[in-house]
Amino acid sequence: MTYTTLSTEINGAVMRVKLNNGDVNMMSAGMAGELFALVGGLAVNPDIKVVVFESDNPDFFIAHFELNDILKSIAGDPAMPASKYADINILQSLGLSINALPQVTIAKVDGICRGGGMELILAMDMVFASEQARFALPEASVGFLPSGGGATLLPARVGRGRALEIMLTGRDFSGAEAESYGLVNCTLEDSKALDAYVDGAVERIQNVRIEAISAVKATVKKPFEGLRGGLLAGFAQENASMVECISDPQVFAALQALAANSGTRETELELADTIAGIL
Repeated sequence: MTYTTLSTEINGAVMRVKLNNGDVNMMSAGMAGELFALVGGLAVNPDIKVVVFESDNPDFFIAHFELNDILKSIAGDPAMPASKYADINILQSLGLSINALPQVTIAKVDGICRGGGMELILAMDMVFASEQARFALPEASVGFLPSGGGATLLPARVGRGRALEIMLTGRDFSGAEAESYGLVNCTLEDSKALDAYVDGAVERIQNVRIEAISAVKATVKKPFEGLRGGLLAGFAQENASMVECISDPQVFAALQALAANSGTRETELELADTIAGIL
């Protein structure tokens, strides 16, 4: 398959997925659709043991979800891809699909990772970052909430108090802070050190028998099977709360204004300042 927002490279039992969608690597509906297609193929590919997700853009892993696509979805645009489940949106469904993969999934973050990008990495088995990486869920600053799985998955990763801090302050968290909060496995000094560390981990994992990988992943997940109902309820609550938030004319107007005045390198590098200037 030919992709327009990402590229893939296979070397032995390892697939590297490089995200590349515009100047700030925006997570668009198109990228989500291509990731779905990729994940669908991986689910039935026994030859791949490890999948590394990284960015072709040195400054942005993923800026956030494309706000104009959110507005199109709200308007009921039939061109926008939709989940086949009523209470689960496309980004939540993508996260579930990634989490269910038999392969080991690794995110390598060496730039800005906000909004839908941060929700994407929450679905992965491991996350490694550089000290230059920045993480944020800025949605509440605009008047709504992370609704691609972030509001539900983040507390399980970092704890309730830290999840509330991340979501309600909307600020950027450094790679070092992300490590101390448990958001990432570890943070490396720079891009070179990050590459070397991830390459070393991948080399070791690809030499593990696929049966052992499957056994370890299945056993790690087993104690949490009883929480699946709560996870799906959380996703449904995210969607219901999102609808309620954007039904407020002020919030909807802020979302429209931000969609019209963001998406460039200048506006996205310091997104908190951009949001403050609009609001």
